Amino acid sequence: MRQVVIKGELRNEVGKGPSRRMRAMGKLPAVVYGKDEETITISLDEREFEKAMQVGLGGGTLIKLVLPKEPGGENLDQIEKTTIIKEVQSDVIRGNIIHVDFQSISLDEAITTRVPIALIGEDARPSDEGIIQHMMWELEVTALPLDIPERIEIDVSEMEIGDSIKVGDIAVSEDIQINTGEEEVIVLITVPGLPEEEEEEVEEEIPEGLEGEPVHEEAAEDHVDDGVHESE
Repeated sequence: MRQVVIKGELRNEVGKGPSRRMRAMGKLPAVVYGKDEETITISLDEREFEKAMQVGLGGGTLIKLVLPKEPGGENLDQIEKTTIIKEVQSDVIRGNIIHVDFQSISLDEAITTRVPIALIGEDARPSDEGIIQHMMWELEVTALPLDIPERIEIDVSEMEIGDSIKVGDIAVSEDIQINTGEEEVIVLITVPGLPEEEEEEVEEEIPEGLEGEPVHEEAAEDHVDDGVHESE
């Protein structure tokens, strides 16, 4: 499992107002929580964190948070927490990251997380014009943190039209438990779509002897009783 070091700062102020002011200063609000641990509110450098996200900070990455012991503390007086990312919140309009949740973990206790799936060998596939359909992008696994892979690779170089790979087809270390259902399809190769045939116009057959007769809808022939009767 890959490990990344991220520096952060402790913060005392919480709420929407302080968070907006923090983001205006290029800081990203975040929290760190864990089993039998008090939740810690922190801030990160927004630009540095977004760069790290572009490289990849998924479930297959351990993050070592380096924090001061006290708000505004000196760099020489620090603590370290081993974490994974549990949730990243983004602005629904702008798309930028606005909050991060970290889960503090122990290296000797199994955790459940999601690991990304990567397809390899796409360029080596047979030239059969088949279309690769990537149906699933991550798997839920349970394992010790250091046993969790950064990603799970699926080789599609030998796949032909009609072939598929399911979760149950994946071979992983016996130290890793895959929680996603075995029958879930990860990738399949399909036939290219055929052009739609033009619909043929079908002439309605008219019974012999009725040519030229008007066609009446049954609803028009129904007698509607409107409750008005001529007097006798």
